[in-house]
Amino acid sequence: MKRKMMCLVMAAVMTVGMGTTVSAEEFQGERSWPVEFDGDGMESNFRSSELAEEIYRIQPDDTIELQVNVGNTSDSETDWYMTNEVLQSLEDTQSVAEGGAYGYELIYVDPDGEETVLYSSDIVGGEDTTGGEGLHQASGALEDYFYLGRLESGENGRVLLTVELEGETQGNDYQDTLARLQMNFAVEEVEPNTVVEQGEDNVINRVVKKVVTTAPKTGDPTQMLGLCAAALVSGIVLLILAVVSMKKRRDDRKGDLRS
Repeated sequence: MKRKMMCLVMAAVMTVGMGTTVSAEEFQGERSWPVEFDGDGMESNFRSSELAEEIYRIQPDDTIELQVNVGNTSDSETDWYMTNEVLQSLEDTQSVAEGGAYGYELIYVDPDGEETVLYSSDIVGGEDTTGGEGLHQASGALEDYFYLGRLESGENGRVLLTVELEGETQGNDYQDTLARLQMNFAVEEVEPNTVVEQGEDNVINRVVKKVVTTAPKTGDPTQMLGLCAAALVSGIVLLILAVVSMKKRRDDRKGDLRS
């Protein structure tokens, strides 16, 4: 299986380099990206540009599956959330891609191997799609954080993104286009809190301890807080200057009247 997969990937790489017409291929991305929570924060080598590079390699009629592995290395249970925002449609990069059609599917696989389809579209873009917005249409359903699942300590899950190109509506010039997808992940650390009620069995309440997000994302909350603070300070300074200026003008007017 591994040998077959490597052959398919190599075929895709050679296709991009040579720019020739080939038959449909079905392959996986060259890399998978880990996102791990260790109790203090989240670490990942995931980059939107790398995801785009993988999609950039596919040709008309090809299908590619990209994978992000999420893992909980902390001592607590964790609830995982995700967003998937399309930053730039394939049609936006080159006019040659206008009218193109894509199959687009996002799946979460829990530690037991059970799959949950988060988003699926037989055709996104193309002539049969109202408005012709292409991949932009996928972002509307996933613009906010949504729940993936719960991971116990030491457990892992997977997020699978499948992109399929419709060969009938794309030309070979598709290799010059690029889709940039952005995936944001968030985690809530949950720890049990035992509450003893008289005459009742022990009740376990789930309490959210912290929320941590990981890059890439459009805005860092810490940076945004700093910007807001800076804007507030600037506003106060400007207000003080305005008051001083008004007071000075009044004093000047009084001096003129006295003279």
